[in-house]
Amino acid sequence: PYWDDDELAFILNPEAALFGNPIAQLSCVVESVKTSLGNSLPLDALFWCLGSQGSAYPLTGTTGYRDTPLQAATLISERLNYKLHRQGIVWESLGTDGAICYQHPMPILPKSRYRYQLSNVVSDARNCYPYGTTTAIWESGHDNPVTGDNFGFVKFRKRNCVFL
Repeated sequence: PYWDDDELAFILNPEAALFGNPIAQLSCVVESVKTSLGNSLPLDALFWCLGSQGSAYPLTGTTGYRDTPLQAATLISERLNYKLHRQGIVWESLGTDGAICYQHPMPILPKSRYRYQLSNVVSDARNCYPYGTTTAIWESGHDNPVTGDNFGFVKFRKRNCVFL
């Protein structure tokens, strides 16, 4: 309900004051460098960071990071997934000790389990990137200036389970 309302999002997520400031964002440099080439997974411990995309907070569709339209779209799609985890709409599922999967609420986004792939405007069907990967290495030629800033992503989530 608060995707377009920054003030309401702040009331419902007061931790944004801790993690949405410049000092906390300095720790995100580590994850940004680590994930910049797309061959390393993001650090789940830095849950307020989204790698080279920017900050996970505020958990709204508002972004001040608008280097390119594709970078902003990637940030917003990662934030939306985090918001869905926070609200309990998306649950984590994993098996313990090779057991069958059990679902449980996970209010913090497990970034290392997700990948995304650009599906439109100009798809990138050959590549799938971990969260936090910079768009600068692959966005060239994928933005269509005629259709505007409408992008689509296919999200993949790793499920570590065994079916008996």
